[in-house]
Parts: sequence; C-alpha cells; structure tokens
Amino acid sequence: MEPYRPADVVPQLVHVLYWDRKERFLNEIDVYPSWVMFAVCEGIFDFRIGQLQGSATSGDIVLCPPGIPLWREVVRTLSFFVIHFRWKLPDSLQTIEDESLLMHIPRGKLTLRDSRRMSSSYQYLLGLWPKRDKLHRRRQNLLLNDIWLQYCLEAEAARNMEKPSDPLMQKAASLLEARAYDSRFSMKNLSAELELSPVQFTRRFKARFGKTPADYVVTLRMDKVRQMLLETNYPLDQIAEQCGYENGFYLSRVFSKKFEMSPSVYRSTHQM
Repeated sequence: MEPYRPADVVPQLVHVLYWDRKERFLNEIDVYPSWVMFAVCEGIFDFRIGQLQGSATSGDIVLCPPGIPLWREVVRTLSFFVIHFRWKLPDSLQTIEDESLLMHIPRGKLTLRDSRRMSSSYQYLLGLWPKRDKLHRRRQNLLLNDIWLQYCLEAEAARNMEKPSDPLMQKAASLLEARAYDSRFSMKNLSAELELSPVQFTRRFKARFGKTPADYVVTLRMDKVRQMLLETNYPLDQIAEQCGYENGFYLSRVFSKKFEMSPSVYRSTHQM
C-alpha cells in the first residue's frame, strides 16, 4: 500500500489542552504516545524534532509524531493549544496504526496563511475548552479537522501556483470526469486519444494533479458511491452500474479497501 498524502487523512482528537501566557515549559523535552500539534495563538517558542528545528509564532502549528523527542523553549510569553490526536481515513472508524503509511505527513512547522480563518477556529476551540462531554468533544474534533483542512487547501493552492499550466492535462481531467462512471471506460484508449503512451500520460497527469489518472477516477467514483449510499436505497449492484463498476461485489472490495468498512456499514452508520 502506498503511503498516504496529507489530503488523504484527517486527524482524530485524543485530547486538547490550552495554556495561557506561559513563560516556560515544565519539561524541556517530551516524548508523546500519539501525534501532537502545538497551535500558537500568541508568543514565540523554539523547537527541535530530530533534524527539524525552528521558531514558531502566531499562525504556526508544529507537528510531532509519536515516540520522537520534542525539545522546546519559550522565547516570548506563549499562549497555545496542545492537541493530541491520531490519523484516520475520512469516514473510517479505524485509526492508522502503521506509521510507515504516514511518512508523507509533514513534521515540524507549518504556517497557516489565512489568519482570519485560523483565529476563528482558535476562538471557537477556546470556547469549548475545557469541556469534556461528547458534544463538545465532537465539536473540538471538527475544529481540529478544519485546521488541518486549512493547511491542506493552502498547501495545494501553493503547489498549483508553482506548477506550469498544462492544457492537455486539463483536457484529460475533464474527459476523466465525463467518462469515469462508464464501466467500458479505458485508460489506454484515453491515452491514445491524447497521443501519449500510458506511461507518459500517467507521469504527466501526476505531475500536474498530484495523483495518477487511475487514482483520480477512483476518487470520482467513490465520491458518487458515497453520495448514492446516503441519498438512495438502491442495491449495491445498481450503484455499481451507475458508478463505473461491473458489479456490486467488485465495488464492495474497492470501497472496503479504501474506507476500511463495507458499503453496507457505511450506509447504516452515516445515513440519516
């Protein structure tokens, strides 16, 4: 299995703490059993995580994986959240235990550019702390997810700004979106239509969009499958037919592998 990219995963809250106007850390070095996020509201602190080091201030979050010593020192009076969490796939009930699948998840300092959105998330998070009932915990988790979503959106926008325009791949993406739900669709035929070999097409498409054409099609199909599971009572074979799969059995295998639950469990868990 290929390691997950940042946009493939979401954080699952373990617990959150808030420290106001802290002059120093109680321990200079800590090692955590889960992932931890330091979200700076005010002030500055220096940090070191393995070979990564730097200074974090308002607008920065610092991510540290489990089992890695985190050295830190307050430089200027610090107000911040310490958020302990684990990673999971969207809509999955299971957390990701294999750290090798998270090798592409960034460590160290990440800077959030949209300060208004960031400040809003922090204000709501502060209003929910230190309440610990299920409702407030669920809301805290949604805000943590929004912080991560903000990072992913900003990182994706930055990458797209850096990538040169590729009209042929834009055309390819449009054709994939139009044909993804046809079980007769052939990636080889599309490559020929674009006058590229399958290898050239895959490399060029991934360079532009960060995923292969095949992964792009699976994402489109799974989005439609999830929508139909929640909005219709169609049997799986009928959903498969409308989403580009030959039968419900094969669709169930693909769905279960991606989301770590069967379509029937997903429908019963999420359908209102």
